[in-house]
Amino acid sequence: MGLQFILGDATTDHTQTMAAMIHEKLTADSQNRIFLLVPNHIKFEAEIDLLKRLRQLQQGNSETYVQSRVQVLSFSRLAWFYLKNTPLYQQPRLDQASNTMLVAKILAERQADLTIYAGEAQHTGFVTQLAGQLSELMIGRITAEDLANTVAALTPGDRHRAKLRDLGIILDQYEAEIGPYATTASLLSGLQQAMRTHDLTHTFIYLNHFNVFSASESALVETMLETAAEVTIGLVLDRPYPTAPPVAPNLFLPAGRLYHRLYQKAKTMRIPIRLDRFAQPRHLSLGMRQVASWWQANTNIEPQPAPTANVADHVHLATATDPYQELRHVAQSIYQAVRNGARYRDFVIIARRLDPYATIIPAIFAEFQIPQFTDLQRPMKDHPLVVLIESLFAIQDHDYQYQDIMRLLHTELLLPQGMAVADFRDAVDTLDNHLVRTGIAGKRRWTQTEPWRYFQRNPAADETEMDPEADKTAQINAIKTLVAQTVPALLKQWQAAKTGLEAARSLYHWLTKIGVVDQLNAWREAASAAGELARSRAHEQAWTTFTALLDDYVTILGNAKFNREQFHELLAAGFASATYTQIPATLDAVVISETGLVRLAKAKHVFVIGATSTAMPDVPNDDGVLNSEERQLLAAQLPDDRFLPEQGPTTTLGDPFINYLGFMAASETLTLSYPMQNPQENSENQASPYFQQLKRALHLVPETWAPVTLATTVKSVLGSPRAMLSDFIRAAGDAQQQKQPLSLAWQSVLNALKQTDLANLAQRLAGSLTYQNDPGRLDPQLAVQLYGRDMNVSVSRLETYYLNHFEYFLKYGLLLQPRPEFELSPADTGSLFHAVLDRYLTQLRDQQQNLADVEPAAIMAAVPPMVAEIAKQPGYEILGSTYRMTYLTKRLSRLLIQVLLNMRQQQQRSGFRPVRTELQFGRIGDTKGLPGLSWPLPHGGRVNVHGKIDRLDIYREPDARRFIIVDYKSGQRRFDDSDAYYGIALQMLTYIEAMTNVTAEPPFVPAGALYFHLQDPKLKYTPELEPALERLKAFKYLGFLVAEHGDELAAVDRTISPESGGRSEIAPLGFKKDGSFNQNQSNVLTPEALRAYLAHNQALIIDAATQILAGDIALEPFQYGQSSTIVSRSDYQSIMLFDPATGFDHYHHVPKLKRKDVIGRLTADPTQIPHSEKEHPQS
Repeated sequence: MGLQFILGDATTDHTQTMAAMIHEKLTADSQNRIFLLVPNHIKFEAEIDLLKRLRQLQQGNSETYVQSRVQVLSFSRLAWFYLKNTPLYQQPRLDQASNTMLVAKILAERQADLTIYAGEAQHTGFVTQLAGQLSELMIGRITAEDLANTVAALTPGDRHRAKLRDLGIILDQYEAEIGPYATTASLLSGLQQAMRTHDLTHTFIYLNHFNVFSASESALVETMLETAAEVTIGLVLDRPYPTAPPVAPNLFLPAGRLYHRLYQKAKTMRIPIRLDRFAQPRHLSLGMRQVASWWQANTNIEPQPAPTANVADHVHLATATDPYQELRHVAQSIYQAVRNGARYRDFVIIARRLDPYATIIPAIFAEFQIPQFTDLQRPMKDHPLVVLIESLFAIQDHDYQYQDIMRLLHTELLLPQGMAVADFRDAVDTLDNHLVRTGIAGKRRWTQTEPWRYFQRNPAADETEMDPEADKTAQINAIKTLVAQTVPALLKQWQAAKTGLEAARSLYHWLTKIGVVDQLNAWREAASAAGELARSRAHEQAWTTFTALLDDYVTILGNAKFNREQFHELLAAGFASATYTQIPATLDAVVISETGLVRLAKAKHVFVIGATSTAMPDVPNDDGVLNSEERQLLAAQLPDDRFLPEQGPTTTLGDPFINYLGFMAASETLTLSYPMQNPQENSENQASPYFQQLKRALHLVPETWAPVTLATTVKSVLGSPRAMLSDFIRAAGDAQQQKQPLSLAWQSVLNALKQTDLANLAQRLAGSLTYQNDPGRLDPQLAVQLYGRDMNVSVSRLETYYLNHFEYFLKYGLLLQPRPEFELSPADTGSLFHAVLDRYLTQLRDQQQNLADVEPAAIMAAVPPMVAEIAKQPGYEILGSTYRMTYLTKRLSRLLIQVLLNMRQQQQRSGFRPVRTELQFGRIGDTKGLPGLSWPLPHGGRVNVHGKIDRLDIYREPDARRFIIVDYKSGQRRFDDSDAYYGIALQMLTYIEAMTNVTAEPPFVPAGALYFHLQDPKLKYTPELEPALERLKAFKYLGFLVAEHGDELAAVDRTISPESGGRSEIAPLGFKKDGSFNQNQSNVLTPEALRAYLAHNQALIIDAATQILAGDIALEPFQYGQSSTIVSRSDYQSIMLFDPATGFDHYHHVPKLKRKDVIGRLTADPTQIPHSEKEHPQS
C-alpha cells in the first residue's frame, strides 16, 4: 500500500515522469501489473502516448513495442476489466436514454404524491434534466434517506422543503427501480468490492489528468489505496497542500483541494504517503513559459514578472470582425503552416463555448480542405428515424394535420415501392402545395376511397399549354395511398394493444415492414462509400438507440397495461438525451474542442477562439434541478464521503484553472482571439479580461483579422483553391467599390483558378462582380414560343405588362405562381361575389323579372342558399373549415344582400336595366362568347383580346341601345385618364370597344363605364341621418359617362334632369340649372373624346403585343413621381430583387396627366404611344 503524488504545474510533463516510474516497475518485477486511469474520452490517445514513451525508455531500435502488463483505462473500462464476467455486468445498462425513460415513468406514476414536480412528466426537457440530477445523486452516494434527513432539518416554512421532499420521493422509487440495471454508480460500487477480493499486491495504479473526483470515484480510489501495491496520482499543482487546502484566489484551487482531501484520507486510513515527486519540465517555447508565469501571478494576485524577452513570435492576440472571419483566419493559418511542414495534429482549436461556431466549422474547414475532429457530442433528436416516430404520435394526437404529415414524409423513410427518390420529392412538393391550398386534414379525408383532385384555385382562363392537373393528381394520390395504407394500420394496432409489449412489437414490425431498416442501411452504405464515416455511423446508431429504447421499455413496462401517452413520453425522453458516438481523432486531423474537456498537452500550437468577456471567465450556470444554495443545504447534512459537484457562483473560482490548462496545452505557440460582433444577438463583444491582462503583461499588440480587401496581399491569405476563390471575390469586389484597379497578383489568382476544377465556379462568381439587375431581352423566336405568334390575351394581362414588363414575363411567360395558401383571399371573396350576383341576376332575367320590382324579403331569402351552394364547390373549402369561417360565410351573405338591396334602389331610380352578367367576348378556354377584339401586328401574327364583362346595363331607345359597362370592385375605384393614357387602365375602354363591335339593330351606343364597390358600408351617425339615402350614396357608381348633351343621360338617374337640374346620388352626374353638365359633379366624356380614347387604347394593345413578341422584358416598374407600390405589392419581389438604391435599377417615371392634357395629346395623335415620356428624378 502507498500513496504517491506527482506534482508540477502545466509547464511540466506528468506523463513522462509516470512513464519512467512505470518502466521502472515493469523492469523490477515481472509480476508487476500497471493500470493507468485517465478520463474516458482520452483513453485511446493516452494509451498510444504511453506506449510510445515506454518504447523510448526501453532504448530499443524496434518500431514495434508490445506490452501486456500495462492497461490504460477509464473508470468505466476498469469496471469492465474486473466485472465483465459477473452477474452485475450482465445486467441491462441504464444509459442516458433509458435512464431518462425510467425517470419519466416514475414521474408519471408518482404524480399524485408530488407537489412541485407534479405534471412535469410531460416536459421532456425537464425529465432529461431530472434524470441527470438523479444520476448525479447516485454517483455522489446520496440516498433518499439523506434527502429526507435534510428536509427534516429544515424549518417548516423553508422554501426548499417542498422541492427536496419531491426529489426524495422520486429518488426513493428511483433507487428501487434501478435494481435490475447496471448504472455508473453500481458499477463503481461493484468495482470496489471486486478490488477487495482480488490480489492486487503486484498491481500499481496510476491516475492522470484528473482534477476532481466524484464521491463514488473517491471511494474507489480509497479502496485502491487499501488494496493496490501503490497508487500514484498526477496533479497539475505547483506545491503540496498536506495540512490545509488552498484558499482563493489560487490558480490551482481544484487540484489543490483534491490533493488535500486525498492526503488527509490516506493519513486517516494509515496509508503510507510517499514523498511527493515533481514532474519533469516540458519542452516549451519562451513565450509559453511567460504565459504560464503570467497565469500564476495574475490569478494569485502576485506581482507580475517583467517579460524576459520578446514573446510576439510565440504568443499572439487577435480581434476579428465576427466569428466567421475569426475561425476562417485560424483555418487559413493552419493551412499555411501545414504547407510549410507542420502536421494537422499539431494544432488544437479550443473555445470556452463552441456554440457560436458550431454551424460554420464544417463549411470553413471543408473550404480549406482541412481534416478536423470536433470533440463534442451531437444530439440525436433530429435524426429522420426519431422524427418519423415522433410524427406518428403527432398524427394520432392531432388527427392527420398538415404539419405532422409533412414531417413524416420529409424523413424519406416512408417511400412508395418502385418510386425513385427524386420522383417522391417532387410528389411530396406537389402534395405540400395541395394541402396548403385546400387545408385537407383528418383521418377521414386521408383514408377516403375517393381519389383527390389537384386543381388550380384561380386558373388562367386562357391557358394554352397542357393542363398539368392529371399528372399532379396522380402524384398526390400516390402519396395519399402510401399514407392511407401504412399509418392507420399502426395506429389501429396501438389502439388495440393491451400491454406495452404488444405496442412495442407492433412499432418494430411496422418499421421493418415498410422498409425503414432497409432505407437506413442504404443510407449507411451510401455514406460509407462516400467516405462520410460519421454520417454512416449515425444511421446505425439511431436504429441501435431505438431498439435499445424499445428493449428498455419492454423490460420496464412490457407486461403493464399499455398507456399510449406514456409510451410516447418515454420514447421522446429517451431520444431527447441520446447522442451520437463520435469517431476518435486517430488520423492526422485538427482537434476542435472546449476548454472544459481534459486533453493531452501534446499540441504544438493552440488557438483559443471566442475569448470574450462573457465566455472567459465563464458565466456560472445555476439552473439545474438542485441549485448551488440547495447543494450547500444538502452538504451541511452529509458526511464527508457523500457530496455533489459544485455549481453556480462557486465554480468561478476554478475558471482560471480550466483556461490555464487549455492555454498551456500548447508547447510552441498560443493564439488568443475574439470576435468583435455577436451575430446571434446582434450585439458587440468585449474582450475577455484574460485577453486584456495578457496583452498588458506581455506587451502584445493584437492583430486585426478582417475580411480581405483591395490592400490585402495574396501571399498573406494563401489557402486552398476554393478559399482563394472566396478571397479573390472579396478583393475584386472591394476594388470595384473603391473604383481602383485590381493588382496583377490578384488577377493572376483568377487566371490560375480557371485552370483548375473550379473553373466554371470561378467564372460564374467572377461574373457576379459585374452583374447588374438587368434581365436583358428575350430572343424574339423564344418569345413567340412562349406566347404564340397569335397572342390570346386578356386586358388585365396587358395592364400588367404596362405596369412591369418583367413581371408579365414571370407571370405569363414562365407561368410562375405564388404558392397558394388555405386562406380567404380577396380573390376568393371576389369570385364568390361574382358567382352569386351572376346567378341571382341571371335567375331574375330568366324569370323576366326586374330587380327593381323584387321585394327585399325575397332577396334576403334567396341569397344565403346560393352562397352555401357555391361554398361547397372546389376552391371554397375554407369557408366550411372552422366555426369562424362559417361565421364569415354568413357575413358574406349579409354583404351580398346589402349589395343587391342597393342595386335594387339604384335601378328604381334608373332606366338602365341589367341584361347580361359575366358576359364573355372572345374565346376563353373552350368557351366562346361575343366576337373578340383582334388586330394584326406589324411583324406578322395577331393580338386577340378576350374578357368578361361583369354586368351590361341597357336602356332601349327607338334608334339605339344605350349601354353602360358595370365592373364590380372589392375596393373603391375611379376612372383615371392618366392611367388610361399610359396603358395601366385598359379594361373599361376595351369592354366598350368589344360592345361597339357587336352588330345589332338598333346598334349598341356607349353611355358609360362604371365601377361598383362591393362593400358593407359603415355609416357615421348624425341626428339627421337617413340610413337608406346614406347607404345609397355609399354605393354610388364611379367611372365615366358618355354624352354630347344632357338629355342623352336622362335615363341614368330619373330623379334629376337637365331641365330641373340636380345631382345624382347613384352616378357621377349632375346638371346645372341651365341644363349643362356640372363639371364638379359629373364625369362625362363626349363621343368624340371617347373615340380618341378608344383609338389610343387600341394602339396600346397592339404596341404591348408587339413589344412582348419582340422580347421586351425590361425591369422598369411604372411610377408616377416618387411613389410606387407596384414592386412592394408584387408576388415576385424575391425574383426581381429590384432596388433603386443600387444605381442600376430604375423606375419608368412618367408625369401624372389631367384629362385636358390627355385629350390634348390624343387630339393631336391618338395612336402616339408614350414610350419616350420618361421622367428621371433629380438625384
